[in-house]
Amino acid sequence: MAEFCLECFNKINETNDDECKYIMSDDLDLCEECGKWKKVVVCSRRIYYLRKYRLIIFPFKVIILILYILWRFFIIPYTIYKSMKIKKKDASD
Repeated sequence: MAEFCLECFNKINETNDDECKYIMSDDLDLCEECGKWKKVVVCSRRIYYLRKYRLIIFPFKVIILILYILWRFFIIPYTIYKSMKIKKKDASD
């Protein structure tokens, strides 16, 4: 992955974002644009927070998945009934 300092990153993307919008590296790295040793942009903060709170969100995802599967099993008899009704109607025509 390319490593750019915040100034070069803003110049490349034609933005004027400040440092709080991005996760910056802890150590100094070589910027590939200007060639200076600076802290580089690692990722956007939104991705950082999604990864940080993934363990809190995981149980909700599991519960929703279980409810979805139960719902699908619940509507199976109705789906079978509707398909048989359509087949019966097509056979009588």
